Amino acid sequence: MEIQIPSLLRIKPNALYKVGKYLRKNGFHRVAVVYGDGIRDLVGQSLDISLDSSEIRVVTEETVTSNEVEAVVAAAFRLSRDTEAIVAVGGGVAIDYGKYMGFLTRLPVIAVPTAVSNDGFGSPGASLVVDGRKTSCRASIPYGVVIDTTIIARSPAHLTLSGIGDLLSKYSAVADWKRSYHATGEAVNDFAVMIALQSVENVVLHPHTSLQDDEFLQLVCGALVMSGVAMEVSGSSRPASGSEHLISHAYDRLASTRSLHGVQVGVACVATMWAQGNPHRDTVLRVLDETGFHAWVVANPLEREAFVAAVRAAPSVRPGYHTVLSEPDMDDRLVEHLRDDPYYVDVLV
Repeated sequence: MEIQIPSLLRIKPNALYKVGKYLRKNGFHRVAVVYGDGIRDLVGQSLDISLDSSEIRVVTEETVTSNEVEAVVAAAFRLSRDTEAIVAVGGGVAIDYGKYMGFLTRLPVIAVPTAVSNDGFGSPGASLVVDGRKTSCRASIPYGVVIDTTIIARSPAHLTLSGIGDLLSKYSAVADWKRSYHATGEAVNDFAVMIALQSVENVVLHPHTSLQDDEFLQLVCGALVMSGVAMEVSGSSRPASGSEHLISHAYDRLASTRSLHGVQVGVACVATMWAQGNPHRDTVLRVLDETGFHAWVVANPLEREAFVAAVRAAPSVRPGYHTVLSEPDMDDRLVEHLRDDPYYVDVLV
């Protein structure tokens, strides 16, 4: 199996101003630029200056507001033949849009996230709307990832907290993968496990867990990139997605109002790690508290009834995908735990 990993990776303050330099250094001179809704107004002038100063020609520019698969396919085949790379700037919608364009046209994609609310910007998948439903589709892992931590630090704090929730959930996902091996014989890629867990360890062991600490922020961004690499190495989402993600996907369908994906999996992983008897649970609780994640969820709680129903519905989200919730009576035990554990008094209402 051929494994692709980002060849270009820059995570530093003011990196946006050097995007043109990075493109030229990697041999790209004519690019298509995809912006998320409202992102051009936010960073477009800075990117223009960067591209112009390095004599990078923008052959196509598009602002996307949705990621319906038909629109992405049409945009991909409208690209000029002299396009050498796709630069996707913004949040998940724009970057998934750009990654799928790259997948269809076999063009390299440079992801420039303006928020890090989950690990999707560096993953080999894209979340698209297919026949009216949100669907995870195979896509190209980015050739490059450029993260300007100055921009990330200025983004709404709850978006970065969501990314932290998604990152910490890897403890739960990896534990589920290993349980599947013991229960079903599903192969575990040890190198992918090492990548996923080491990236999280780098974050949780950092002495300062403040979103205002640039070094901590760089570690979070880098760890989310490495989560995408772990998925590429394993050829699946296993090192990054387990029972906690199944609960989140079920919650999306059952709740009257969704929260951010990373917030939902962050809350869910506290529950699934209890079910697993996961030794990293106390570490996760500590980091959720120190970063302000817990306080934000208390102020913006999830719907208790929908969350409980999501725990019961989770195994049906991906039939045959073994997790701790596949084990007999575990849903009943976890629902009882949600009722009795003081942690959930304020985060589920």
